[in-house]
Amino acid sequence: MTSVRALAARVLLDAEKRFVDEALEDRRTAALSRRDRALLTTLVYGVTRMRRPLDWLVDRCAERVHPEIRQHLRVALFQIRYLTRIPRHAAVDEAVELAKGVSARSAGFVNAVLRKAADLELPDHPPGLRASHPDWLVERWRKRFPNWEAILEADNAVLPVTIRPNPLRAKGPVELDGDPAADPRFLAGEYSVQDETSMKAAPLLDPKPGERVLDLCAAPGGKTTHLAELMGGKGSVVAVDLPDRIGLVAESARRLGLGNVACAAGDGTRVSFREPFDAVLLDAPCSNTGVIARRPDVRWRLREKDIAGAALLQRRLLENAARLLKPGGRLVYSTCSLEPEENRVDHPDLRVEQEDLVLPTAARSGGYLALAVRRST
Repeated sequence: MTSVRALAARVLLDAEKRFVDEALEDRRTAALSRRDRALLTTLVYGVTRMRRPLDWLVDRCAERVHPEIRQHLRVALFQIRYLTRIPRHAAVDEAVELAKGVSARSAGFVNAVLRKAADLELPDHPPGLRASHPDWLVERWRKRFPNWEAILEADNAVLPVTIRPNPLRAKGPVELDGDPAADPRFLAGEYSVQDETSMKAAPLLDPKPGERVLDLCAAPGGKTTHLAELMGGKGSVVAVDLPDRIGLVAESARRLGLGNVACAAGDGTRVSFREPFDAVLLDAPCSNTGVIARRPDVRWRLREKDIAGAALLQRRLLENAARLLKPGGRLVYSTCSLEPEENRVDHPDLRVEQEDLVLPTAARSGGYLALAVRRST
């Protein structure tokens, strides 16, 4: 049977070419025990978070490292440097054994690197090294946020899993116990998994029973279904997203028993409807700099130019959202970003009544929320 650490190395190698959560989900099978699933998640997400200092340690001890061997070194060093329950010798011994599967010479190489790297001291500068962030992002936040160091720390926190009970299905208080994917109550639609900050968007829009509400960028469906639940299953929520994503929303609505959700495949910048909506939620695609704790590979994938690109798309989505909203109607614009370029409701037909930038902490993700009303004239 494949060890959890070998599996973690495979996931991390796979994640070099796609999102880490997708790579992890493909390998986190039912054949794994609850304990092994938890350890696999800890190793994969932990290594992804702390990749920069781990690679610094490896590169100080070796000039050239095979890509697969690098993953084994990362996994072992993460256990040695950042976990307390796993003995050092156990982490080293298993990494050495796993290296034998790559080549006969790799075992000695891994043993030597780990024994040297385990006790190296990380320098204090640049600050992004210890905090495991790219320097350009650290510098950007240092200029904007007095508490930028707290944001870096929050990005490396293991956030709690938070749930939102479904008032139409839950028969009483719901408390999470273990993996939601294996919980019959989740499968029965009694609750959804949703970040605490994300849960603020739908109540801010305050959808009323009987209203016609639009969720313009709806997938994967957490905010859509929250809107529908707040409406007591009455009225209608029209969910729009791209063809390859809208199915996620439909599946969530089915699981939760929400018959007042209608899904439409389309481009949110261009989609059109015959009648305007009473309220519109625009949870815009963004840089995700507020949710790095939940999506740790964002820090390595994002480039500074991507923020300007996201802002341009957001402006186009906001233009269409305002057009689809009736005079006097309400609009909530939200992002998972901390960046000012992305967090503006700048439209002549919209009057901003409330806005809030939520910074990440060890208990929640960050993001931006704004409530606006379409002017009558």
